[in-house]
Amino acid sequence: MRFFWLWASLLTAEEGMVLIPAGEFTMGRTRLTPDDQTRMRPLVLLDDRPDHKVYLDAYWMDKTEVTHGQYAEFVKATSRNPPYHWRDGQLPADRTNDPIYNVDWEDAMAYCGWRGKRLPSEAEWERAARGGKDGFNYPWGDKADRKLALYDIQDGAGAVARFPPNEFGLHDMAGSVSEWCFDWFEREYYAKSPSRNPRGPETGVYKVIRGGAWSDSPARITVFFRNWVRPNQRTPNLGFRCAKDPQ
Repeated sequence: MRFFWLWASLLTAEEGMVLIPAGEFTMGRTRLTPDDQTRMRPLVLLDDRPDHKVYLDAYWMDKTEVTHGQYAEFVKATSRNPPYHWRDGQLPADRTNDPIYNVDWEDAMAYCGWRGKRLPSEAEWERAARGGKDGFNYPWGDKADRKLALYDIQDGAGAVARFPPNEFGLHDMAGSVSEWCFDWFEREYYAKSPSRNPRGPETGVYKVIRGGAWSDSPARITVFFRNWVRPNQRTPNLGFRCAKDPQ
């Protein structure tokens, strides 16, 4: 571990990002549910199996979800259409530090590219969310905690980084807004995915989103819960954060 941090210190620090160390982790659900034991769990909800070992090279990850204020800089610089909830195309003054939402996958990809970054893969997202802790339901442990995440409410997302970060220094990896990942979704992908730096299927209909949102129940904000939507989806509970390869 000491070697990693000596190596990491030689890399150019990325403002607002955390370097996730290279390493192996266990991806997927590692425990049974009551529905599993009765064999009543729908097949569509078995997509977080089997748990499997994945090795990832080191990468950078945004500490927080991209905010309205950051996205406004992108809109101004590129003349891209703003989210539809911006009245007259203007950034709402009270949303500057709230996570951006009502952006589709292409919007997220374009923003990350403009910043010299990219969307994280699904595997990168889960390793980052776990914070180096395998086997838990949430970034902090096994029990949902309203003091550690925003979920199961009707009021929408608030400002980013209101809750403590996980062990990697990342905020809001559970709840707040769901986050776009790079990967196409496939229900049985885990059973055949590469064990090193997986990037998802080559094609698909839906894109993976992770982390759950302010509108979701505790079961949907776990580090292993997989959700998916069409790439053109724009909703008030879906945003993103960026990743980047080391230079």
